[in-house]
Amino acid sequence: METASLCPRHSMSASFVLSAFVFENVLELQDKKFDVISFVESILAFGGITLGIGNITTYGLISMEAGAPLVIGAVVCVFFVVRQCGLEKPFLDMRILANRDYAVSVISSMVLYLVMMGSSVMMPLYVQSVMGYSAVISGLVTLPGSLATTLVSPFAGRFYDKMGIKKIFVAGAAILLISNIGMVFLSLSTPLWVAAVLNVVRNVSIGSLMMPLLTWGTTKVEFKKVADASSLLASFRTIAGSIGSALFVGIMTLVSQSSAEAYGDRALIHGMNVAFLWMAAGALILLGISIFAVKNEKPFIEH
Repeated sequence: METASLCPRHSMSASFVLSAFVFENVLELQDKKFDVISFVESILAFGGITLGIGNITTYGLISMEAGAPLVIGAVVCVFFVVRQCGLEKPFLDMRILANRDYAVSVISSMVLYLVMMGSSVMMPLYVQSVMGYSAVISGLVTLPGSLATTLVSPFAGRFYDKMGIKKIFVAGAAILLISNIGMVFLSLSTPLWVAAVLNVVRNVSIGSLMMPLLTWGTTKVEFKKVADASSLLASFRTIAGSIGSALFVGIMTLVSQSSAEAYGDRALIHGMNVAFLWMAAGALILLGISIFAVKNEKPFIEH
């Protein structure tokens, strides 16, 4: 048992040593100082907004628990943006959002992560809290979806090279919309495998969009700004994912509580249906962006 527990540590150590010899610097090294003020502002801004949104469904918008963090987060966010635009070497370079295509990729990634993290939290709740199955069954239901994302992600880059961003974006967003609409119509009598299949379909669409959106967005900025573009996009979509986790669980809780008298034992499943309906709205926004805001570009590899 002791030897087995040490194997992952040995593997990580070996990977660390090998990486020093295998990997090379892709971008030019930049001399940057760590801006403590910007770091603190980012924590207060993004943390306050995330906490405030998460508390809305529990305490209401007009409350200290939700309103105060939201106001503080929003105000500090303004100061954060102003500071970044005024610094010669900003903590997060907000000025690259002036690039239209990059801004579209950031917004799209945020919406995608909002829906993705919401569904990843909602699925175990559906299996365990709504349907009453064990944590083991919950893991078995969500496992195929995770495997689907793992299998699709390596091929997403090839699809992007061959098809271009618009086709893969439209297809992925449409599949995401269909899978979330399917969850809206689940009932207590629906077999569990139906939700598992819909989860696989949803994860296939998510896996096919994550890296292409990141790649497409970062290729639209000048080369020396690629590191800033990647960091900014990763930061914003992570924040959106955190908000999504709190938002959709809150919607499910609020709807199920308010409809308990009318729906009885079906109140929880009704709350879940409404939460996925809002996720479908997010997927619909993605589909609209893919159709109207993304230009049809030539793929990198033509046959």
